[in-house]
Parts: sequence; structure tokens; C-alpha cells
Amino acid sequence: MTKVFRYKVRDENGEQLEGALEAESREIVIDRLRNRGYYITSIEEEQESSSLGDKLKQFKKVKLKDLALFCRQFATMIDAGVSLVRALDILGDQTGNPKLREAIRSVQEHVEGGVSLSNALEEEDHVFPRLFISMVEAGETGGILDEVLLEMADHFEKENEMKQQITSALAYPAVITLVAVGVVVFLVTVILPTFVDIFAGMNIQLPLPTRILLTTSNLISSYWYLFVGAVLVVISFSYYYYQTDRGKRQIDWLLLKLPLFGDLIIKISVARFSRTLGTLISSGVTILEGLEVVSRVVSNQIVAEQLNEARNSISAGESMADPLQQNGLFPQMVIQMIRIGEETGSLDQMLNRVAQFYDQEVEHKVEGMVSLIEPALILILGLVVGSIVVSMMLPMFNMMQGF
Repeated sequence: MTKVFRYKVRDENGEQLEGALEAESREIVIDRLRNRGYYITSIEEEQESSSLGDKLKQFKKVKLKDLALFCRQFATMIDAGVSLVRALDILGDQTGNPKLREAIRSVQEHVEGGVSLSNALEEEDHVFPRLFISMVEAGETGGILDEVLLEMADHFEKENEMKQQITSALAYPAVITLVAVGVVVFLVTVILPTFVDIFAGMNIQLPLPTRILLTTSNLISSYWYLFVGAVLVVISFSYYYYQTDRGKRQIDWLLLKLPLFGDLIIKISVARFSRTLGTLISSGVTILEGLEVVSRVVSNQIVAEQLNEARNSISAGESMADPLQQNGLFPQMVIQMIRIGEETGSLDQMLNRVAQFYDQEVEHKVEGMVSLIEPALILILGLVVGSIVVSMMLPMFNMMQGF
């Protein structure tokens, strides 16, 4: 069983360093530190924390901005002549994300044992994306690891920026939706029951909208757990069905057919495909290897299948643009830019231009969708609340007309 040991050492220049290593015993840590040429001042076993907060940190995901910062700092140290092991050691100490820190330490141990950086990263592929591993492998082969890491930092930052734009734009409609649902539930389950006794004392025939509203209120109040259970069952079934190949394909196909959202998904996929493949090709990765990596990066299964068809076309000595054009999924501008890039030998430059264009298209599309969704949600909320209020007041209006 591996343990974590915190250490303090001094290097050959007398500078004091601190860090942590995972090992089976204290003796192994001592051997590793001495092999690095360090003078050991203290080694302490890190006690396992049992607090809930520390345990929850282990499930914290590695964010794109964390990967971007890691790549940029890594590139800076390599460009300054710092060895891989020393750079990884420093990055492991100063990284705040627990999962990324553990992955860096694991990579450091593998590199220290003579494994190449790309192979060491592949052992932690649950943390480092396949794209990043392929880029590092290309950088090692071409002797341009620092340049590749800087490109990956830019890539992760752009991906994070796109994600933040979409999340920020959709946050307000999501809040309106939650407020609308909360208001309706409050009216139906809290306010409406107070009118029941009033209606019962009127001794009049209630209008149909009022009877429907009262029946709905009774059902929700009496069997709310069934409604909640049904929602949870539907969500769980959809989630597990989406994990299957058939389910993912069918749901991704339906998503592409949705009004507004389908076009947005295509634009996001095109931007991600163009940026990723352009980055890979410019770093020396072959088109075939690049398309294989991109097909895993693109989240929509239908789009990924189109990219695999393009890969097969290139393997057969044909053009990449032809299979992408046949299904009509990719916009014509993208097809023409790819075709020009293939003909002129500047495919990476063309793909980067396409990525820049569709980054802006995604931003404008999201802004346009939000401008349509917000008034639509407000209108729906007004209609629902207005219908409830009118249904509650109708018996009173009828009674007043009877006098």
C-alpha cells in the first residue's frame, strides 16, 4: 500500500526544497531523493485525513484552466533548461487540484524510472486528455516540447473560454426556469388550498378550469413523491441509456435535430474539430493520427462517425473533404476551406482560421439563443401564473355576476 511522505531537502546549491512523494516505505523515498542528489533534512509520513472536506476533494475534477496553467508553467521551466523530473516535482508541489497533483506525482515517478513523458502521461489518461498526450508525443519526437506545451495551454484556455461563455449565457435562463417552477409549485401547493374552503362554502358549480386546477393541486400535494420519483427514474434511465453505444448515438442524433440547439452543437463541434486538428497537424502529428484523436475529443457521436469516415477516406488515398460533404452535416464553408487546405498544403492554417470563425459564431449563436429564450420563458411564466390566478378567481366572478 502506497503512502504519502512529506520531505524537506537541500539541493547542490544549498537551496531548501519541500515536496511530497508516494511510496511503499520511507526507505524508498530516501533512495529516490538521494538519487536526485538531494541532502535530506526531514521526512514525515503524511497522515490520511478523514474529514469529509478532504475526501470530497479527491472527487474534484481537473478543470481546463488547471490544465492550461500546468502546460504554461511546464513550458516555461523546460524553456529555462529545467529537467523534466525537477519541473514535474515543482509542479506537483504547487498544483492546487488534488487529482492533478497526484497525477503529476505519478508521471514524475514514471519519468524518473526511465519512461518517456508521453508514456507516463498515458498512465494517467483519466486526468490528461488524449489530445494532450498525442501532442506531447509529437513534441518529444520533434524536440519542440516547450512549443507544444504552449500551444496546448492556448488550446485549453480557448476551450475553457468557450465553455464559460456558454455557461454564463445560459445561467440566467436556467435561473428563470427554476424561479418559474418554484412559483408554480408554491401557488398550487400552498396558496391554492386556502381557497378550497372558500369554494366549498359557495355551493356553486365550479368552472372547469378551477376544477382542473384543484384536481392538479390535490394530486401534487398527495402524491408529490410519485412525481419526484418519476422524474428521477426518467433522468436515471436517460443517463444510463446514454452510456450505451446505441443510446448515445440515438440521443446525439436527436440533439442535432433540435431547433436552435442542433445548429449550436454543430458549430461547437466544428470549432473544436478545427482547432484540435489544426493544432495537432501544426505540431507534426499526421492527419490520420490527428483525426483519430479528434474523433475522441468531439462529444457528439454522429460528428465523430463523420470524422472516422474522413479518416478512412484518407487511408484509401482520397480527400478528407469528400466524406464530410456527403452527409451534409458540416457547413459548406468548412468543406471548401478544408479542400483548399489540402490542395495548397496549408491544412493546419485553414483549420485554425475555421476555428477562429466558428468560435465567434458560437458566441453570437449563444447570445441570439439567450435573447430568444429569456422573453419566451417570461411569457410562459406569465401565462402559467396568469392561468392559475384566473382559475382561482373565476368562481368569485361567477358568484358576483349572480347577485
